[in-house]
Amino acid sequence: MLDNLEEGFMVLDADDRVCLWNDVFPELLEMPSELIHLGAPALPMLRALADRGDYGPGDPATLADGIMAMIRSRKPAQGEREMVNGTIVEVVWMPIDDGCFLMRLRNVTTERAAARFKDELVTTVSHELRTPLTAIVGALGLLQGGLGGELEPSAQHLIEVAGKNADRLARIVNDLLEIDKLEAGMFEFRFEPIDVTAMLRDAIEQNQIYAQSRGVEIDLEVPAAPISAELDRGRMLQVMDNLLSNAAKFSPKGSRVRVRLRPGAEGMRISVIDRGPGISAEFRERLFSRFAQETRDAQGGAGLGLAICKGIVKRHGGRIHVNTREGVGTIFHVDLPLEQAPAAQVLLT
Repeated sequence: MLDNLEEGFMVLDADDRVCLWNDVFPELLEMPSELIHLGAPALPMLRALADRGDYGPGDPATLADGIMAMIRSRKPAQGEREMVNGTIVEVVWMPIDDGCFLMRLRNVTTERAAARFKDELVTTVSHELRTPLTAIVGALGLLQGGLGGELEPSAQHLIEVAGKNADRLARIVNDLLEIDKLEAGMFEFRFEPIDVTAMLRDAIEQNQIYAQSRGVEIDLEVPAAPISAELDRGRMLQVMDNLLSNAAKFSPKGSRVRVRLRPGAEGMRISVIDRGPGISAEFRERLFSRFAQETRDAQGGAGLGLAICKGIVKRHGGRIHVNTREGVGTIFHVDLPLEQAPAAQVLLT
């Protein structure tokens, strides 16, 4: 059974001698077979890896002794190491019954290469988008300024909507370039009191044309009393743009997407409700991860939108979560405080 696994396993007994292993373990480490047998001590294996340079620069004997001391401490640990042959191995150590120690290895070279490729692709595409976006924003500004002649009111309104969306798209491109800063808490936010209802109306207006092109309408439900909150308006528009465009994209023709604002005991809740196909259980587990995409989404995308939303909402001291049922629909909830903690008022650079 162990030999059929894709991961490498080895168990050391209480005396740090090999008592169980599978074939993948030495194959993954490219370790000589004579070093692994029943009752073999662990230290010579570690020394062989150190001699080869898999533990990095330094005296091999000292490196091997240090790792052996960690194993003898029986403390759980995990991490990654790139071997001299370029293989990236994920390592998990954990104590088990009777003083034994389990070592588990997994080859993550392909996963890490794919992640690097996606990062580089997003960065390259974002850089390439900046120049034409700048031209589009500039041209729309000139039209709004009357350089192209007097415009009919309806045309003026469409250009204003297009200008707002172009500006927002430009901000999104910049955010894609700085997503690592966002996740590291180094993204710039500007918090100020805003009318949340007005912000939601603007978000709906900016997404209504796209929704209508798909045969979907967007409704807004707000309480009678206005709600004011300390938010970064631009960033929250970015969150709403992502949630509304997703809701419209996955909603059936002729349906309605509802945006609902409600006060809460500790703040407020914005909900985006659709009657789409719902989210599969498999995808739900990685919904807010970077580059996550639902396989049935034929339109594709970078798979960064919800990861960015999560980072923005978290930076506001809030929480984004989802209720979904396949075949019934999906509700995204964004819970936000009305006031930012003092630490949140400091702009991070």
